[in-house]
Amino acid sequence: MDKDREPAIGTKANKAPRDDRSSLEQQLTRQLRYLDNSSALFDKGDHDEANRLATVIRTLLHDTDKSKSLLGQLGLKSTLKFVDTGLYREHLDAAMNEWIQSQHPGMSICAIQPGEAGLVEIGINPDGSAGWRAPLREQRFHPNDPKSSAMLAPQSFEYWWKTPLVEGSDLKRFSRKNLVLIMANQDGGAHVDPSLDRDYANLCSDYLGVQVQFGDPDLTMDANSEIPPVGNNVAFACVRQISFELALTLHRHISRA
Repeated sequence: MDKDREPAIGTKANKAPRDDRSSLEQQLTRQLRYLDNSSALFDKGDHDEANRLATVIRTLLHDTDKSKSLLGQLGLKSTLKFVDTGLYREHLDAAMNEWIQSQHPGMSICAIQPGEAGLVEIGINPDGSAGWRAPLREQRFHPNDPKSSAMLAPQSFEYWWKTPLVEGSDLKRFSRKNLVLIMANQDGGAHVDPSLDRDYANLCSDYLGVQVQFGDPDLTMDANSEIPPVGNNVAFACVRQISFELALTLHRHISRA
């Protein structure tokens, strides 16, 4: 071939198909290791690893006109059922109303709290403060808790990825896709965009209207004392839980293969 007419390095014309499926499977093992490593660092307190988690999740799952996801290339997106630990508002309200009716016939829910639905829960930070965190478990509620009946079995990719789930204080809802792609494409995962989605930015600093004070239950709280809001970045905690769901889904697939 005339060297002057050879395609330039890095161009589309210089790309060649991968030799076989095994190279894609090796990539899956590698990406899953990235997911596990960043998850471990996040759990040790480095919450900025959420950005890396979002980027790996995007690599595994997101298709565009110009790029194909790894799970899509492997034919897994359409066949896998994805572990779903989310509390969807519609299912949660239905479950709670059913429970209320069973306990107090004729009564129903008249108000909602944003932190009830979604992917996160309140936990205790290492410094003793309260913070939003990823549950990191598949069964989030005791069977006797009415919320348990709102939990779903593993779902198809389309439902799991695109259904609005996480609520902000303004009750705007984010899908897993929303959170992962904004974090990866705009907020430092793979790119720092000169502008940032407003609703996502609000969620990052949103404590969902919850304030918590820990202390001796026998002591009386001063009515004039300021109760601190629940801390931690809700979006980061949600992406950590999404990575938990995805890793569990993939590890189960690999163990059965």
